[in-house]
Amino acid sequence: MDTQDRRHSGNQSKENIAQVEGIKSVLDTFGLLVFIVVVVEIILVFGLNLYQKSRVRALTSQFQEASSALQLPENATLNTQVSEVLSGGDQLKNVLNSKIKWSRFYVLLNGVTPKNVKLVSTSIAETGTFRAEGNTSSMSDLAQLLVAWQEGTPAIPSPFTSISLNSNGFSDSGDKRVVTFSISGSINLGALK
Repeated sequence: MDTQDRRHSGNQSKENIAQVEGIKSVLDTFGLLVFIVVVVEIILVFGLNLYQKSRVRALTSQFQEASSALQLPENATLNTQVSEVLSGGDQLKNVLNSKIKWSRFYVLLNGVTPKNVKLVSTSIAETGTFRAEGNTSSMSDLAQLLVAWQEGTPAIPSPFTSISLNSNGFSDSGDKRVVTFSISGSINLGALK
């Protein structure tokens, strides 16, 4: 029995060795595959890095050539124009930030003007002086207009800082007699920003 056990156990060890060798070859193949993938990735990263470095060098040399070309005497006018445009851009930003909202002025003007007053012409100077000509049906309507433009209404403030009546008179408009007027004043520009 001792010999049979040895023969039997010898067969088992050969089978175990065969199983281990089979597993070992699968692990070796997987390890080799991982190694190849890692090597390919390293080569790709290295190649991409070299490409980007060469691209940066080429762009740097192009920039230096263009920069030296801009310093030439024949480009002095261009350089001056570029400087003026850049400073003009800053000035434009300042103007746009401080611009007057004329639409707000006309909303306020419409809100404080009585309904039976008709404006025929308006003119506004850059300094904020205002002149309006128009007509209304009576002198009391003209007086209401002057008060409303000076003080505003309870709901809407006046867009003006000062108002004065330049002239007034009567005119025939078809079969009706109307009161004509000319008013000047100053606009409150601070309230329109």
